[in-house]
Amino acid sequence: MSSLSDADAETLQSIGHDTIQNIVAICVEAVLWTIYLVLIVIAGNILTQKQRRTTISLVTFTVVLLMFLMDTSIFFIDVNNAVKEIMFTLTSSSDMSLQDRYSLTDNLPWPVESALYAFMSNLGDIIVIWRVYAFYHRGKDRWVVAIPCALLVGSFITSGLISFCVSKLSDNPGATGNFINPPFCKNVQLASYCTTLATTGVATMLISYKTWRYRRTIGRTLHKSSNKTRMERVMTILIESGILYFFFFLEAVVSDSGNVGELEESTPGLAFASTVWTFMTSHIMGIYPVIIVILVHLQRSYIEPAAIVGSGPLPSSQATSTSMNRSRAWSGSRAVASIQRPHAHAIEVNVHELHTIQGDADFRKSNVAFADDEFLDKPVHGDTKLIESA
Repeated sequence: MSSLSDADAETLQSIGHDTIQNIVAICVEAVLWTIYLVLIVIAGNILTQKQRRTTISLVTFTVVLLMFLMDTSIFFIDVNNAVKEIMFTLTSSSDMSLQDRYSLTDNLPWPVESALYAFMSNLGDIIVIWRVYAFYHRGKDRWVVAIPCALLVGSFITSGLISFCVSKLSDNPGATGNFINPPFCKNVQLASYCTTLATTGVATMLISYKTWRYRRTIGRTLHKSSNKTRMERVMTILIESGILYFFFFLEAVVSDSGNVGELEESTPGLAFASTVWTFMTSHIMGIYPVIIVILVHLQRSYIEPAAIVGSGPLPSSQATSTSMNRSRAWSGSRAVASIQRPHAHAIEVNVHELHTIQGDADFRKSNVAFADDEFLDKPVHGDTKLIESA
């Protein structure tokens, strides 16, 4: 029996290393993909149920479903590439040398994943920007929504350029879908990460600003022992998840900058961890918006056309109605008073001492945060009150 040459032995070792990495990464992917599938089913049930079926909810479901289909395509490409590598090398009956057969794996469709990933991030940005629009579309400062929208346009441009690289320019893609040559494609991919990072950062800051305004104008009128309002809990969810999403893309930018990628491959352990993480990223990016939909629903405050609008005194008719309802507030510490007008937007506020809110002059001049019209169609329970918009 002839012994393997040093070159063949090294190639065989690389094949074995790749196979182990692929098996572990695909197993992790399978778990995440299954979780993603379950979350999609739950979110679909939330967004398409009859009482919630609106144009916005259907568009949101379409976006998250498209992201899931793209993520599924990436998952199948990973499985295909892992199987093809074994077929090209270990089970092939070709007369080609082992090194030549192993080199065939360079032609596997890894770059396609980069294009799919880029467009997935664009769809995720749409949901992020919608959350910003929901808080700003009625206020005098609604022009700030143009900032994340401009970044979204830039993201779509970079995604188109990545697709162009996939179809025309990429001669030497990396094993995980990152472009190596030509430099133009590598720079475009980094730009794609940067625009998404900037979009997420700007959106999170804008929502944080509105949350701060909300706490200044509404929160300070509540008793110190009051729980957070549902609107405030939704805002907190959006901010905290936005921060996590920001760090997720920050990691991608850092990894694709300078020689960080080379450092990640400096030891077998780091290379293994980096590969498994890269296989996980598309699932994590897709799961994020679905979890947000579900978490907001659990707060029973899915705010589609929500906004925080300009300041101004409450209408005199509202002040009169509020005065008429004052006696109702004294009937119990958890009493509920509601003012409703067809098609009016409303805010939901926890009230422990209603007279304190009604007597606060600053409250009548504060910015008012509006929730979805659906609140007007539901009975109000517990320590809540619906205040009509100006």
